[in-house]
Amino acid sequence: MASNVFSEIILFVSVLIITAAVSGILATSTHKISLGLEQRGDALSSQLTKDFEIINDPGYVLKNGTDTTMIYLKNTGKSPITFDKEVISVLVDGNPVEISNTYVDGDSSVRVLGSSKVGKLHITYNTSGYHRFKVVTSEGIARTFTGEIV
Repeated sequence: MASNVFSEIILFVSVLIITAAVSGILATSTHKISLGLEQRGDALSSQLTKDFEIINDPGYVLKNGTDTTMIYLKNTGKSPITFDKEVISVLVDGNPVEISNTYVDGDSSVRVLGSSKVGKLHITYNTSGYHRFKVVTSEGIARTFTGEIV
């Protein structure tokens, strides 16, 4: 009789150890999922507060002189966007092009595009015809636009 009680105690303790291990694994997994959701939420929040649109007329992308084309961006987010030729990238038909200057309210010394403000990028590209423009900010936000340079 004592051997039956002893073996039942061993089984009971074994079940408790296994249950504790499984609950520890579940708690760790739940915590990791929670952290991942929090980080994704923060990234999404940042992306929603920092947003822009390309507002050029698709049928008339304006050239300025002989070697530059102008792209207009509007900050549609709630937070300012760094608006500097060193941190913004422009691709035309998949090829990177140089930004010769940036303007906010006609001023080339302003380096921040405030909420609801319109900025102008002067890019070194002037081949006439339809082209695909892609603008990428330092935050990784990208917008694509197809228009005709005239």
